[in-house]
Amino acid sequence: MNDQLQAARALRHTIRATRRETEDARRLAPQVVEGLISAGLCRLAIPASVGGCEAEPPATLKIFEELAWADASVAWIVWINQFVGLASRYSSDAVRTEVFKEARFFAASTRPSGGAVAVRDGFRVSGRWALVSGCELADWIAVMCVVLKGTEPHMLNEREPETRMAYLPKGTYRILDTWHVGGLRGTGSHDIVVEDVFVPAERTFSFTDSPQDDRPLCRMPFFATVCAGCAALCLGIGQAAIDTLLELAATKVQVDPFPGMRERPSVQAMVASSAAKMASARLLLHQALSEVWMTCIQGTQVTDAQRGHVWESGHHAAQTATSVVRCMYEAAGTSALYVDCPIERGHRDIHAVMQHIVFGPFWLEAAGRVRLGLTAQNPIF
Repeated sequence: MNDQLQAARALRHTIRATRRETEDARRLAPQVVEGLISAGLCRLAIPASVGGCEAEPPATLKIFEELAWADASVAWIVWINQFVGLASRYSSDAVRTEVFKEARFFAASTRPSGGAVAVRDGFRVSGRWALVSGCELADWIAVMCVVLKGTEPHMLNEREPETRMAYLPKGTYRILDTWHVGGLRGTGSHDIVVEDVFVPAERTFSFTDSPQDDRPLCRMPFFATVCAGCAALCLGIGQAAIDTLLELAATKVQVDPFPGMRERPSVQAMVASSAAKMASARLLLHQALSEVWMTCIQGTQVTDAQRGHVWESGHHAAQTATSVVRCMYEAAGTSALYVDCPIERGHRDIHAVMQHIVFGPFWLEAAGRVRLGLTAQNPIF
């Protein structure tokens, strides 16, 4: 795992040097793509049995933070690939080999905006999915579908239709150029369209399925682990904002008769407070995920209280980092208006990150139910 962390650090210069290229193209610069491939950073959660890193989740937090410090779009693509790798637990050995052994990049959409018509031995998939980050790079894309019996959704109960994720190989979908945005611009999160593509049943899964692998990584609570990774990404954006402000404070020329930035007591107190908040949020996040990881290594059951702790610490870290970025943006003054300033980009990026469903309030509501001695109710909590 140290190799991947060192590789992420070694990519800092390349990522920063090509940020304008990444922004302009709305996808990662080719040099960055090659760096990610050679370091295996998009295969962190893929099982070692099919050539993946099978990385320990607490260690991946450092990688996400390191990459996000350089550019949130790069970290986002790596994080999305972790999501798909973690989902490999729901597939058979044969499907894991087919999908994950040779592929370099993955993408996914959990929006149920397509349909899967049940046919013999599988499904006919059609639909349009938005926000498919890294779709231009992906060798396989996993998409969420509503299962249809004929033209009607197959209902699991009175209110809930059956949904399944389907793996689609490159070439079975069209990419629509829709990603014209501010935050996370370099992720290339375009729409994709699928038209009546057959997907074998074994190449589909549900997040409520039982895992078909029992290694420690496959015992980790799926969505809580994903949330922790995204929270670490936020911490990287926040740390970059702090570091940029410290650099500005040391170099910015004061043009009015007032004290310079680093001589202002308000800025001094704000920087100290922000650094402490970031450090404490980081410690809490790592502690929560490490506790769950040790439980999975030992082969014992992860409790709802442990899951809740990961959700709480993940949301707290993300909210803390967002607050810190806002403070740095305000303190930087007009310097933060320019697109070549990391604070400007961080301000856009972190607000885009916070729109993701893992930071929706219902996850904290479920964690709160557990703290109050109630059941979480959410089946994928």
